[in-house]
Amino acid sequence: MEPQTRALPMSDLDAIFDVLSIVHGYLLEDELAPDLVRRLLSSLADDGLLPEGASAGELNALLADLGQRLHWAMSVGETYPEPLPRRTIYYLDVPDEGVEACVAELTALGGDVGRPEAEAGVPSLGGQIAAAFPDLPPDPSHHARVAQLSALADRYGGQLNGFGG
Repeated sequence: MEPQTRALPMSDLDAIFDVLSIVHGYLLEDELAPDLVRRLLSSLADDGLLPEGASAGELNALLADLGQRLHWAMSVGETYPEPLPRRTIYYLDVPDEGVEACVAELTALGGDVGRPEAEAGVPSLGGQIAAAFPDLPPDPSHHARVAQLSALADRYGGQLNGFGG
């Protein structure tokens, strides 16, 4: 006999989503207690959701996936969400005259580089650049990448404006 699935009331789903979002946010900001991170990594590895030895960044990516799936369970979206790509997109704003050289350096660093559309209401220096790298926050490689890309943008008179999935 196969186990039957059961639906949860929307108020329970909302509460679980809130808890997941808070934990995900604290982990993203690298403000979750290390012992809690270790326990989550161990538990989720035991459940087969993460490989043994997974990093906090991989945990963060899994929490993002679980949030998407929970949204789906709450009837937001038509199809069951696939895991998100395991990469971080870094957004740089560089004056127009430095864009070409900055893009070349980002590409040389191994970034998958593109030019996103400007968001309404977000000030721009002229040349917006998006560069995807395999670093996952809050891993040390992500912190190093933020420092590297901040310095790169600064060399061209620009700034690193943030990152996302």
